[in-house]
Amino acid sequence: MLTAYVFCLAVGGGLLALSFFGDFLEADVDVDADVDVAADLDGISAGTGIAQVFSVRALINAIFGFGAAGALLHLVWGGGQPMLTAAIAGATGLGSGALISTVFAYLKRTESGALKGEESFVGLTGEVSLEVGPGSHGTVTVRRGDRRVRLRARPADASGAPALSLGQPVVVVEMKDGIAAVAPVGPKLLED
Repeated sequence: MLTAYVFCLAVGGGLLALSFFGDFLEADVDVDADVDVAADLDGISAGTGIAQVFSVRALINAIFGFGAAGALLHLVWGGGQPMLTAAIAGATGLGSGALISTVFAYLKRTESGALKGEESFVGLTGEVSLEVGPGSHGTVTVRRGDRRVRLRARPADASGAPALSLGQPVVVVEMKDGIAAVAPVGPKLLED
């Protein structure tokens, strides 16, 4: 049984590590599984109950929880309590999968951690990184939080104002379809 615990620990832990380090390495791996189940399991339809609780994420956490608890208990008890070890490992796996699924369902329901829309750039100051002239688009670089973001830009005043040159400070006045309307920033605004 130790082999099964170690296998589950390695597979679940490996997939969790891949998802964790994928965020730090800025890798874009997105898996979306949508399965329609027509069967009715003891009165529980596919859209509610247990079918909703266990997603791929919850299944990976359940496998990891089962493997970790089983391997640890096997080592602690020296393999002397195989039935109790299996029961505790199974309960731990199911509990961790259900807990993770519940937490992510709450986060999704409350929209916690949702990405900010393009309107969040309005009011930010930055500088021109590619000349922005009347009738032509350039780029500006703004700072949002601890990140520098490069945006396509057009002048906010299209009435023949002079082009905004490289390095000139600007403020984002409006965002539309991913393009920032920018205006030059005066020295007074830069001081504030």
